Amino acid sequence: MKGLLTRIGQKITLQQRLALLTGHLAEINAPNSGLEPGRIQRVFPNRFIKVQGELFVPLSLNSIRVFNVSPPRRSIPVGIRTTFPTGGAFNRIRIVRIGTDFIELLGKDKNRSRILLPLNKVEGIFPIK
Repeated sequence: MKGLLTRIGQKITLQQRLALLTGHLAEINAPNSGLEPGRIQRVFPNRFIKVQGELFVPLSLNSIRVFNVSPPRRSIPVGIRTTFPTGGAFNRIRIVRIGTDFIELLGKDKNRSRILLPLNKVEGIFPIK
């Protein structure tokens, strides 16, 4: 875990990262709801994104899974503790990036997905033994 921030830390916000992913299929996971995947249509400069005609505040969501993203140059195996129940889904996962207000994880699926977690939903990052 030593030097984790220096190896994968970047000065990029969640809004900026989502703007780079405009047009990708995304699954929005919010408290008390799960929505069918839809395209990221637009990312507004301050606080909102538009997916399938609906506006969302990314920092209020539990997670955003974005599909068909190019493989990362590097990733680090970690475990993540979140403020919401995950059923152990993040106990063994790979972290790709730590931004100013989010972390980006490598999905465990064939669709080359990324999972974006707002930092206010992350309680801790721990090494895998």
